[in-house]
Amino acid sequence: MDCVTIVPTGLLAKREDDVDLPKIIGILKGGLASTDYGAIVTFTGVVRGMTAGGSPVDHLDYEVYEEVARESIQRMAESLAAAEGVKNVVICHKHGAFSPGEEVLYVAIAADHSGAALDALRLAVSRIKRELPIWKKEHSSDGSRWASL
Repeated sequence: MDCVTIVPTGLLAKREDDVDLPKIIGILKGGLASTDYGAIVTFTGVVRGMTAGGSPVDHLDYEVYEEVARESIQRMAESLAAAEGVKNVVICHKHGAFSPGEEVLYVAIAADHSGAALDALRLAVSRIKRELPIWKKEHSSDGSRWASL
């Protein structure tokens, strides 16, 4: 039997890149035998249609400091994969201009059990919002403003 090394993956993708949740799950499962994990959990971040203040969103611009963000998202995936019971992690954040309803963030985690997977997922989303050098600018009928992830 060949030994395959699982590498947690952090990705940045442009809006036009052909990346979606099934591809992220494929990357996650790549190299894992179906008996290596007992749970896969995913999170998909979607552009909301309303600002926090209740104004309709026209679109969002996600700007990124690519060099630093690539290193940061990869380190984050590796760190999360080191948690007890976690088998693999894939994180992908897109950047560019997005309309309401479009997907911008994918997180997929394979783990021994659902508890470990869900804990790692919660931590991943929290860390992405706090640590990743990506900025979101909301454009609405009330004007444009920088908003937190």
